[in-house]
Amino acid sequence: MIQIMNWFSMVIGLIPLNRQQSETNFIVDYALMYIVPVFYVACYLLINLSHVFGLCFLDACNSVCKLSNHLFMHLGAFLYLTITLMSLYRRKDFFRQFDERLSAIDAEVQKCQRVAEMDKVKVTAVKHSVAYHFTWLFLFCVFTFALYYDVRSLYLTFGNFAFIPFMVSSFPYLAGSIIQGEFIYHVSVISQRFEQINTLFEKINQEARHRHAPLTVFDIESEGKKERKTITPITSMDGRTMFGNELKLAGEMKRQVGQQKTDEDEMDTSNDEDEDDFDYDNATIAENTGNTSEANLPDLFKLHDKILSLSVITNGEFGPQCVPYMAACFVVSIFGIFLETKVNFIVSGKSRLLDYMTYLYVIWSFTTMVVAYIVLRLCCNANNHSKQSAMIVHEIMQKKPAFMLSNDLFYNKMKSFTLQFLHWEGFFQFNGIGLFALDYTFIFSTVSAATSYLIVLLQFDMTAILRNEGLMS
Repeated sequence: MIQIMNWFSMVIGLIPLNRQQSETNFIVDYALMYIVPVFYVACYLLINLSHVFGLCFLDACNSVCKLSNHLFMHLGAFLYLTITLMSLYRRKDFFRQFDERLSAIDAEVQKCQRVAEMDKVKVTAVKHSVAYHFTWLFLFCVFTFALYYDVRSLYLTFGNFAFIPFMVSSFPYLAGSIIQGEFIYHVSVISQRFEQINTLFEKINQEARHRHAPLTVFDIESEGKKERKTITPITSMDGRTMFGNELKLAGEMKRQVGQQKTDEDEMDTSNDEDEDDFDYDNATIAENTGNTSEANLPDLFKLHDKILSLSVITNGEFGPQCVPYMAACFVVSIFGIFLETKVNFIVSGKSRLLDYMTYLYVIWSFTTMVVAYIVLRLCCNANNHSKQSAMIVHEIMQKKPAFMLSNDLFYNKMKSFTLQFLHWEGFFQFNGIGLFALDYTFIFSTVSAATSYLIVLLQFDMTAILRNEGLMS
């Protein structure tokens, strides 16, 4: 399904041809990205200057129909020209950079899966693939119905020249929705990668739950080891016994600290433990020389950072294009509700062109709202999966597994990872150039604003206007 959308995006000039190849002809790659906008501007000027092919210039179109058509046409021009200008900016570089980084991430994930012996990852991928394709199939059906209704109605009015008014009516909203479809695809890919590394983190967490810590516990704060000893009230009352135990404990700690330093010198890990900035590439783990899941921790931390950086460049590419699309969706939805409640409920069936404009608003408001909801949902899923990684690592730290207690390098790295993500969470979130966050809170804000506008619009009395147009007796 995504291949169909990519080919369709190339045909209508939203993405360049050969976008994954660096050494290609610039004119061939970007030809359609300039031809299609020029053709759109020509159709837009032809309708507004010649007054021939515009629906609002027909005699059968009354004042309400003209107002609706003018708003729909000019709002579509704002949407299409804005996203087209933004699409020309580093579009090919983004696709090439995204594919290169994604290939590197997939190679690291496969290596970690081989180390962890994850044979059940395929089952999860199949379940996710079913929901993924069902979403795309639903979107395809919605857009097919919207385009069929618009093309059929325009063909009955303008005949063979129906493509001219179509370019200024439904085409801008179709192009904007396809751009959001590209955003949906890239965010879903990022969310899948977060799910894969969370599966690997969870395997380490399950192993830590079943493995028991040794009797000698490593004290991370004092960099020593202490003997587990249960102190009863009787021994706590005996000062001499306590003093003797403290001397024994101190001697045992000195002996174990000396033994630990000797082992660290042999394994050449003392330099790594004293560094404040941990290097995932050069760090050595003394306790994990075999194929164990915890050996993936340094690589998983690096993978998480790479996926987060991939989220940043994806949001930088598609985030600005969300702003005009969400604005158009907001206006079309409000005016569609207004036309349906104040006009269509009263004079439905008395004017074919007015009914066409009313249903066109309703259809595209529903279509754009569905696309906007899927964008918000996938952005929330990606953010939640990235947060889940930090939560799993923090849960592993609370269990104090044996591999963490025997070498404080694991603890320091896990602590650094959780603190880094805590700062990262406040720094980045999928957003529309900082104007609003792409999460479920945006729905609440939009509904609140739409309610305020509808309270004002629904107070207008349309009876006199409809009576003057001959729609009411």
